[in-house]
Amino acid sequence: MLIKTFDYESNCVRYRDCYFDIGEYKNKEMSIDIYGYVEDDKNISHISNLTANVSEKLAENQIVIDNYNNTNIISFLLDLKIVKAIPKRVAVEKVGKMVLLPVAEIDLEILKEYSYDKEEELEYAS
Repeated sequence: MLIKTFDYESNCVRYRDCYFDIGEYKNKEMSIDIYGYVEDDKNISHISNLTANVSEKLAENQIVIDNYNNTNIISFLLDLKIVKAIPKRVAVEKVGKMVLLPVAEIDLEILKEYSYDKEEELEYAS
């Protein structure tokens, strides 16, 4: 199955053919990483961890976006129509201090369109 990819820019670095990799933290909350190609590099690179691990229980369609070092990520996710709303913020410790990070309600179907699914690829290959 083909996944949708996107181009992304952060801190003056351009990334191409990017996609999301969805996983789980130990507390069963969703974790999301961004992978793609750095400029003209031929190897896939881990670009960023999109989410923060929190102890607070979230709804299935909610994630905590780690925008501490990446301030443009929320507007980017809004442009992709993945983020639908930001109903609240939660306190998270980052670099020895407490910061407020946004809890985002996301469109899981759109997120999956841009996500690599290992299980689906194995099923497709067999």
